[in-house]
Amino acid sequence: MSNPNKGLRTTNRQQIQELPWGMWVWECADGLILANENGDIMHVFCSDREPLRMQAAKKALTDAAYHYGYGDGGRAVFWSGKRPISDEELQSQLDRASAGLIPDPLDIGAIREEMEGIRHERQTRN
Repeated sequence: MSNPNKGLRTTNRQQIQELPWGMWVWECADGLILANENGDIMHVFCSDREPLRMQAAKKALTDAAYHYGYGDGGRAVFWSGKRPISDEELQSQLDRASAGLIPDPLDIGAIREEMEGIRHERQTRN
């Protein structure tokens, strides 16, 4: 089977970061993310606008991974724009989604898209 993207190149590509936070997670040597038996991911939440705190958060996660015996071959990975949520917040997001609302009230990208859609709809009606 041939690669459909063969010969295509993307130039001048930039990642646009919409949210000023994220979380450090531990990726084990086998590529899996470190979590407990309930699926709760070991993480450290932080703002990427504060480099010193971000470094401290990464070090704390790395130290914890080594303490629990998962350090060899693993590495800390930053998930930009991600944040941990509680079980109650998850249920609230599921309820919002079933009501037709944006599930996460802090999802700035989705809110912008919805506002653009409303603006476009108003312009086409006029």
